[in-house]
Amino acid sequence: MNLKILSVITLCAGAPMLLFNFLYFSQYPEIYAILNLVGAVIIVGIPLLYRYSEFKKIRKIEEIFPKYLNDIAENISAGMTLPQAIRSTGSIDYGVMNPYVHEMASKVTWGITFEKIMEDFAKKTGSKNMRRNVQTIIETHRSGGSMDTVLKSVGQSLIELERIKKERSASVYAQMINGYLIYIVFLGVMIGLSSVLVPAFRLGDTLPDLQVVFVEIFRALIVVQGFFAGLAIGKMAEGTLIAGVKHSLVLVVVGYSAFLLFG
Repeated sequence: MNLKILSVITLCAGAPMLLFNFLYFSQYPEIYAILNLVGAVIIVGIPLLYRYSEFKKIRKIEEIFPKYLNDIAENISAGMTLPQAIRSTGSIDYGVMNPYVHEMASKVTWGITFEKIMEDFAKKTGSKNMRRNVQTIIETHRSGGSMDTVLKSVGQSLIELERIKKERSASVYAQMINGYLIYIVFLGVMIGLSSVLVPAFRLGDTLPDLQVVFVEIFRALIVVQGFFAGLAIGKMAEGTLIAGVKHSLVLVVVGYSAFLLFG
């Protein structure tokens, strides 16, 4: 399903819920807060999770692609032509990359050029890294270089890049934990202010709505802090903001729920 279509569907489902909640449950803080969270998850969370699942799929393809290149290179080294080598890989299991592999094998059978096949593959994955890698392969193919050597070299380079990425993720693990701990401390402060300090400011009935106002402010701060803290954690761990979506959703849901229960 297209992300834009999914966003429209979730908006049509979540917006009426939020409107209904505002019209009929605004006088019931607990129910109002829960329905707000559910509506926000439907409108924002589901499209973000879909985008994150697409990101994970692309990352998996990038991890498998070097193996695919090495298999083609091995076939060429064994005496196959390039089209034969590509067709031969159609019977190998490449996980999430299987549909692309089968399509490329079919296109070779139909007589489509190698360059066109690779360009279409890179375009369909939606990965900038894949487009760059494929362009390198195509340029080398045009220059008349030895394809088995080129494919092995590109595959080895990609394997090395994946190794560096994994080492980077492992090295920032402590920083990720610190990010979660900082948010937990922030959440504790917000709950403490809401349940202890703010009620102490009330003098009789002179400011009956003071606590309600502060509770709404603290709740908004928790959501904003959790969302951006999650994005920062993902950026540190995997080098891209979309990787932080899972962290953002976890922090926002946990923080919102904890504040609703204890705030």
